[in-house]
Amino acid sequence: KTTPKKKRMEKIEESGYDEHLLIGREESELIEGLDRCLKAEIWEEAQKQVWLAGPLVAVSLLQFCIQIISIMFVGHLGELPLSSASIATSFASVTGASVLNGMGSALETLCGQCYGAKQYKMLGIYTQR
Repeated sequence: KTTPKKKRMEKIEESGYDEHLLIGREESELIEGLDRCLKAEIWEEAQKQVWLAGPLVAVSLLQFCIQIISIMFVGHLGELPLSSASIATSFASVTGASVLNGMGSALETLCGQCYGAKQYKMLGIYTQR
């Protein structure tokens, strides 16, 4: 049993509206082939980046483990020392690490600008501060 919707869909399929409008069939097949090649290149690049980022991820996890292990040791002393150490660790992470990361990011920008402008004296001053 054919419904009006099925009839419309059959007409669309017969007329060839499923092809790209601005390019022909040969160009469409070429683009599909390029998409497959591009996907392979993206996959290869992603594998390389994961391989290169592995040590960075390992260091981050180990640094996080230092805090967790410290908190676990303090947890053996009781609830009050555990809560105090947890709050202190959180406060130190938020205030200290965030400020230092922000200053490091700003220094990276300033040093890059100085190097690009060949202002090596200012580059030295920024790195010594």
